[in-house]
Amino acid sequence: MAKTDAEGAAMTGAQDKPAPPTARFKVRSSFPLERQKPPLFSSVSEKRARAFITNRFPRGEEAYLETPDGKFESYQHERTGPYGEDADQWQPFDPDAWLPPAEQAPPGESAWADVEG
Repeated sequence: MAKTDAEGAAMTGAQDKPAPPTARFKVRSSFPLERQKPPLFSSVSEKRARAFITNRFPRGEEAYLETPDGKFESYQHERTGPYGEDADQWQPFDPDAWLPPAEQAPPGESAWADVEG
């Protein structure tokens, strides 16, 4: 009696392995020179990718989340709404428009800033 391929695989212990997942959540550095490097972290779990960002970058936008559908989100612990109320800590993110803190304009240099004298 001939064995079928499935029976032969079951007897030898060779099981069909699931294909590796292709939809991954990637954590990338926000700094322009580092964005071309491989991701800092990659996971099939959105929850684990978000936890990586909140644990490693608790204050904000040094890293961002790239979703499998091509959207970007950043986390900022101290994010507040326009009137001081709490706002969602995860917001859409544009990596091309982001500037490192050293390149950002210092506070008080806008037309709306308080000025002495």
